[in-house]
Amino acid sequence: NGKSWPHTERFTFTVGDTVRWRWVNPTASTHPMHLHGFYYSVTSAGTMTKDEVYAARDRRTVNTELMRVGTTMAMTWVPEKPGNWVFHCHFAFHVSGERVLEPRVIPAGMSSSDHSHAMPHKMAGLVLGIHVNPRPGERYAQATEQPRNLRLLLQSSPKRFGVQPAYGFVLQDGDQEPKRDSVSMPGPLLLLKRGQPVRITVVNHLTQPSSIHWHGIELESFPDGVPDWSGMGNRLMVPIAPADSFVAEFTPPRSGTFMYHSHLNESVQINSGMYGALVVADDPAKFDPSIDKIVLVGGGGPEPIRGADFPGFVNGSRQPAPITMEAGKTYRLRLINIHPEWRVEFALGTDTTVAHWKPIAKDGADLPANQRKSRSAYLLTGPGETADFEFTPAAPGDMRLQVKTRLPGWIIPVDVIVTEPRTVKTATR
Repeated sequence: NGKSWPHTERFTFTVGDTVRWRWVNPTASTHPMHLHGFYYSVTSAGTMTKDEVYAARDRRTVNTELMRVGTTMAMTWVPEKPGNWVFHCHFAFHVSGERVLEPRVIPAGMSSSDHSHAMPHKMAGLVLGIHVNPRPGERYAQATEQPRNLRLLLQSSPKRFGVQPAYGFVLQDGDQEPKRDSVSMPGPLLLLKRGQPVRITVVNHLTQPSSIHWHGIELESFPDGVPDWSGMGNRLMVPIAPADSFVAEFTPPRSGTFMYHSHLNESVQINSGMYGALVVADDPAKFDPSIDKIVLVGGGGPEPIRGADFPGFVNGSRQPAPITMEAGKTYRLRLINIHPEWRVEFALGTDTTVAHWKPIAKDGADLPANQRKSRSAYLLTGPGETADFEFTPAAPGDMRLQVKTRLPGWIIPVDVIVTEPRTVKTATR
């Protein structure tokens, strides 16, 4: 509505309110619109002249929805937990502090990059602030089960991108901290159990502040990850300073495919490797990487250049390892787009045919039965979206999952090798 954060309208609700918003995108860009902490239901979509109202059974339950140029969207959601939250476009350059309206003076002798690192967390552009008040007199139960403790380290690896370092995550195993220059790209898979409290100690070994957002997880406001905003009243999360730490405590309420990523100086930090997959399972012991195939698209360097050959990574590489499948077996493809600058297309097939897959979840929320219909294996995603599909290769052979952007963009093919069905030998007497 003609304003840029922090001057955009602030909304105040009470836990349990029903919120109805209508969005219009008259800009020349698409916008992946992400709601922190909650899901919302897309009740209608259309253009400036025509609207399609969805029947209840056809509505999409999402926490990120890609709005294309010239489209409209009506949405409904219910704030279920008190605190401060945000609704924003997930393109980093649409919410960057570089877009502040007031002039920014850079001290003599300091580069723009150095100055951005020294500044407090600052957003601008397409961001809305939301205050959710608790119901009067209502008390919110705290988890009584002993939490699972994890220790996640924020570290850098020098000269990983030419002269620029990589930033990333390392999950500490045991009492011994890993080497300070070790970085996992993408970040390690965080495999959590539905309904089990988790206590993640985030330790900042970087030379700049940072913050972690547990994207798509329904949690309390304070650990949500937006510096100087997440929380309530005088208890607000602050950026995690160098040599400091922050404890994020939450209990994931549903199984699904999610992600975690930096929520500070995102254009630099996410592009440099600060992102990872987060999977919540009913029984993590039954999570099988040979069946559950994660395809994670993220940044491939701190300063992406539009039109460059490979400004993105797939599973941490420009030449990702092949995916091996067995003919006749059903697999779950967990597709994640956390590249902060690009819409990403996924297309599965051969050189001459397009495969078919069955959608089963969006943004970690299971789809209703009537929406789980086989369709052509193509998907357009915006940053912050996840989608799960079931896929059963019919016959052995070579396939390819194309991960690409629109021109003048880039493409990273992922080879899919389908082998003959394995025969199980039975003992004879």
